Amino acid sequence: SSLNQLYYKLTTTNRTTKTQIKGKTTMIIYFDMDGVLADFDKQADKMDIWKPENHKPDWKKAEEIGAKFWADMEPIQEGMDLVAAVEKAGYEIGIFSAIHLDCGKKGKREWLAKHLPQIPKKNIIIVRRGNMKHKFAVKDSMLIDDKLENVQNYISVGEKALQFNRDTKFADFEKVINASN
Repeated sequence: SSLNQLYYKLTTTNRTTKTQIKGKTTMIIYFDMDGVLADFDKQADKMDIWKPENHKPDWKKAEEIGAKFWADMEPIQEGMDLVAAVEKAGYEIGIFSAIHLDCGKKGKREWLAKHLPQIPKKNIIIVRRGNMKHKFAVKDSMLIDDKLENVQNYISVGEKALQFNRDTKFADFEKVINASN
């Protein structure tokens, strides 16, 4: 019926609805980039963009380097392995990253095209500030992020989240995904 066709169209075009993959309903799993998939700290060391007085990034220096600063970051193998395991388990993958510089957005997109080209553009969200990710939280999703504040904020809006470190394994992901909110 036309009502069924309308329902199908609504459920397949709206990013915030659950998606059918491999015959089961699943949620989109969003990965942060810096500190999870891409080694920001190593690149900042290599390109010498830390402010000596407080060891925070000097964004003016990063901007002078341009998109290359982000595009040329080394992948974090543990994060890439987790993406592969989550994807293999049948979940849809997304990216939820933050950068306030236009050249950073461009560089992050170049990095993704090089290292994770299978992620659809509609599943890539780049906001200006990481601690605002929860304001853009996608219904029925999960965030994997290295920053505790982002994880706590995402949980506070009723979604699932996991704090990533280099010891994070697929079993940690499964515990969170299988826990009831």
